[in-house]
Amino acid sequence: MLEKLKSLVSLLSGKGKGKGKGKGKGKGLMSFDMFYQLSYMSTIAASGVPRDQIFQRAAKLQCSSAEYFNRVELARQRLKYDYARACRAVGEPAKEGEIKGLLLRLSSSLISGEPEADFLTREASARAEDYENEYGRSLEALKMWTDAYVSLILSAVLVVVIGIVSTMIWKIDTGLIIGMAFVSIATTCIGVWLIWVVSPKETTILGWAGSKEQKMAARLFKPTLPVVVIVGALFLLTGQNVGIALLIIAALLMPIGYIMTKDDKKIYKRDDEVGTFLRSLGGVCTALGTTVNSALGRLDLNAINVLRSSVKNLHTRLTAGIKPSLSWKKFIEETGSELTNRSVGMFYDAIEVGGSAGQAGQQASAYASKVALLRARRRTVSGPFRWLVVTMHAAVVVILVFITEVISAFGGMVNQAQNSLPTVAGAPALTSFSSFNLSGLSLMHQLVIPLVLIYTIADAIVPVMAEGGSRLKIFSNLSIMAAISGVCLIVLPVLATTLFASVAKF
Repeated sequence: MLEKLKSLVSLLSGKGKGKGKGKGKGKGLMSFDMFYQLSYMSTIAASGVPRDQIFQRAAKLQCSSAEYFNRVELARQRLKYDYARACRAVGEPAKEGEIKGLLLRLSSSLISGEPEADFLTREASARAEDYENEYGRSLEALKMWTDAYVSLILSAVLVVVIGIVSTMIWKIDTGLIIGMAFVSIATTCIGVWLIWVVSPKETTILGWAGSKEQKMAARLFKPTLPVVVIVGALFLLTGQNVGIALLIIAALLMPIGYIMTKDDKKIYKRDDEVGTFLRSLGGVCTALGTTVNSALGRLDLNAINVLRSSVKNLHTRLTAGIKPSLSWKKFIEETGSELTNRSVGMFYDAIEVGGSAGQAGQQASAYASKVALLRARRRTVSGPFRWLVVTMHAAVVVILVFITEVISAFGGMVNQAQNSLPTVAGAPALTSFSSFNLSGLSLMHQLVIPLVLIYTIADAIVPVMAEGGSRLKIFSNLSIMAAISGVCLIVLPVLATTLFASVAKF
C-alpha cells in the first residue's frame, strides 16, 4: 500500500509515467500550448458535455500542457478524488507558474459551483490576450537582438582581422592567436543562443510528414545526409580545397531546402485561410440546420483560394461515405499545418459531442486567426533579417578570406626576399630588421577554414530560429551560405595570388 501511494505521489508531481504526454516539446512551448489547451476546452465545454468528458479530452491533446490534465484524470481514477481536489493536488507541486495558477483557479471555480463553460471561456479569453502580449514582447526583443547579432558577428570578424594584421607588426604568441579565434567563435555562439532565447516558441508544421512537400523532403533527407557527411569528411581528411566541398554540399542540400521553403510559404497561406473556412462552414451548418457534408456542398468551393483543392477532396471523401474522422485527418495531412490540425480538431470534436457548429466554428476561427496574425507580424521581422544575414555573411567571408590571403601572399614575398639576399659575414640578417611573424600568420591561415565553416553554420541556423517553421528550412539557408563560402574560398586565393604576381613584375 505504501509503495502504491509513493508511485501515485510521484505520478502527480510529474516524476512518474504520467509525464510522457507532451514530453520533449520543450518548456518554451508551454505558453503556446496553454493558449490552445484553453481554447479547446472552452469550445468543448460550450457544447454542454459533462465535466468528465472535458477533462478526458483535454488529457488526450498532443501538447505539453495536456500532461497536467492527464495527471488530474489519474488522480480522479486511482485516488478517487473529485476534480476540484485533483486539480489542486496536481497544481500545487507544478513548477510552471502559468499551469499552476490555472489549475488552482480551476479547483476554486469547481468548488464554488461555477459552470465549467463560463470559467473556461473567461480563462481562454484572458489567455488569448496574455499570449498576444507575450508574443508582441518577444517580437520587440527579437527586433533588437537581430540587429545585435549582426553587430556581434562583425565584432567577431574584427577580432580575427586584428589578429591577422598584428602578425605584420610583432611576433605574436601562438596562444594569443588561438585565443583571438576562440573569442570570435564564442561571440558567434552567444549571438546564436540569444536569437534562440528571444524568438517566440511555437509549432508550425505537423509532427509527421503530411503535405506532399514534406513527404518529398523526408524521402530526400535520408539519402542526402549521409552523402553530405561523406563529402565533407573526405575533403577535410584528404586536405583538398574545402571550397569545392562546400559547393557540392550546397548543390546537394538545395533541393530539400527549396522544397521546405516552398512548403512553409504554402502553410502560412493555408493558416491565414483556415479560420475563415471554419467560420463559414460553421455558419452554414447552423443557418441550414444540416450536417457538415451537406454544408460543404452548399459552399462555393471555387471561392476558396489556397485550401480549395483540400476542401474539395474533403467533400469528395465525406460524400463517398468515408468515416468523417479519417476524412478530416487526411484534410489536415494535406495542409501539413499544426495550426490547422489544432483548429480543425477543436471544431470537429465540438460537433462530435453535439455542440453547435456555428459556435464551434467561431471559436476555432478566433483561435486560428489570432495565431495567424501574430505569425504574420513575426514574418515582418524575420524576412528582412534573413537577407541581411545573407549579405552580412558574404561581406564577412570576403573580408576574412581576402585579408588573410593578401597578407599571406605578402608574407611569402617577404620570406622569398629574405632568402634570396646574400649573407655577409658579420652583417646583421634582414630578419633582425623585420618583425613579420610568419609562423603566426601560417597558424591564422589554418584557422580561417574552421572560422568560415562556423560562420556558415551559424548564419544558416539563425534566420530559421527567428522565423520559426520547419527545421529543414535550415538546408535552404545552409546551401546559400555554403555556396557563398565555397566561391570565396576558391576565387579569393586565386585573386590574391594574381594581384601579387602582377605587383612582383614591377
